[in-house]
Amino acid sequence: MLILDIAIVNVALPSMQHTLGLSAENIQWVVGGYALTFGGFLMLGGRLADVVGRRRMFLTGLVIFIGASMLGGFSQSGGMLIAARVIQGFAGALVSPAALSLLTTTFKEGRERNRALGMWSAMAAGGASAGLILGGLLTQELSWRFTLFVNVPLGLAAVLLSAVLPADAPRRGAKVSLDFPGAVSLTGGVLALAYGVTEATGQGFASTNVLISLALSAALLIAFVVVEMSSSQPLLPGRMLRLRSVMAANSVAALVSVVMIGAVFFNSLYLQEILGYSPIQAGLAWLPQTVLIMVVSNIGARIATKLGARTLIALGTLVLGAGMLLFLRTAPESDYVTVLIPAMLVTGIGVGLAFVSVTMAATAGVPNRDQGIASGLIGTAQQVGMAVGLAILVNIAGSVTRASLPQGAGAVIAGYHQAFVIAAAISFVAAIVALIVIKRPSALPAAGVAETVLPRPIQPLSAAAQSQLLLARCGPLLPPDCVEEWMAGR
Repeated sequence: MLILDIAIVNVALPSMQHTLGLSAENIQWVVGGYALTFGGFLMLGGRLADVVGRRRMFLTGLVIFIGASMLGGFSQSGGMLIAARVIQGFAGALVSPAALSLLTTTFKEGRERNRALGMWSAMAAGGASAGLILGGLLTQELSWRFTLFVNVPLGLAAVLLSAVLPADAPRRGAKVSLDFPGAVSLTGGVLALAYGVTEATGQGFASTNVLISLALSAALLIAFVVVEMSSSQPLLPGRMLRLRSVMAANSVAALVSVVMIGAVFFNSLYLQEILGYSPIQAGLAWLPQTVLIMVVSNIGARIATKLGARTLIALGTLVLGAGMLLFLRTAPESDYVTVLIPAMLVTGIGVGLAFVSVTMAATAGVPNRDQGIASGLIGTAQQVGMAVGLAILVNIAGSVTRASLPQGAGAVIAGYHQAFVIAAAISFVAAIVALIVIKRPSALPAAGVAETVLPRPIQPLSAAAQSQLLLARCGPLLPPDCVEEWMAGR
């Protein structure tokens, strides 16, 4: 539902603009308002899930999302619609990390969690394409308002089914604070960055608005680092930054998101503007790839137990890069079956393998108390990657198109091709990062064979040695929750 809502209104934008009298400059905020707040508040949503309770935040976010969807569907002005989309984005940022952390804490790391993440990835892929198809069908047969009303039955079903979720465990020990200065500076920095690169798509990176936004983003993100270094209970704990595989997985997630959004964006334009497809036809054209991604995600989750996330990420990103290069065969009169389908299917295999394995690596080795922030972190990496990457690719494609002679469909496709080459290079870089930085998984005991562990004599540690271990685990500020966990498990 959350990913569907990123795409579903795109097809309905002309109808919304006509009904509510939105200007060409303001209509973009129907999409941008949702994406900006969704990406900007993910880290805060993840921390709230860890502190307040995952099930509680999941339900709270769903109720807000349903209400905002109804508000948007009944909108009588452009401002009312944009406000509803902004609230939807905020609610989505509460639901998404709570949902993913509920999944990762319910299923233990290994085979069970891998299969659950395979289903998660398949649903994400299905939501993305369902948005493109449903948006056209609902707008054409009913009204653009139903692109928002459709969330009401989906959200209510999720609320009713949430009874199966584990109840939030009561927190014990020291009182936990939320680190509001860190939350405000990080959220503001991400929002300013996303706004700046979004505006750069139309105005260029040298425009005053873009430069001011990027400068503000840099200042706020620097402030976030300063705040986190001095906070006793930071929004992004230092122990997360010390998990090399988690940070590498988030870097790869950002890179893969650039490639994915580039493939969908430019080929959707190609289908409609060059080949003359209707919005519904363009949405249906992605259906074979969507089905393949859903199948491959589940297969990848099963083989990840044996191969490990590191190998699967490298394999998926290499295949994804090869698929992007296949799009270089497109021309003003290309055949969908012989030219586009092969490229879509190869990229679909790459996306299916890469998406599920990156999610595994980004949540592996993270203690349960930090799963919310880990889920918010990978969501933020993906959203920032999409926003920044798409702005860069669009600007490069536009520059190539303007420089190409003669102007026309061939010049536009030349710009698309340049974007595909860069996206392929980014995908290959992601494979290298995964192989170099992410740790090789340790060998697992064979299925059905109990692992025998021989007891070792335990030597008592001196007080000095215990202090060194505690500092290494929790850092010099010694946050109470970390100390409590260390004392319980040492």
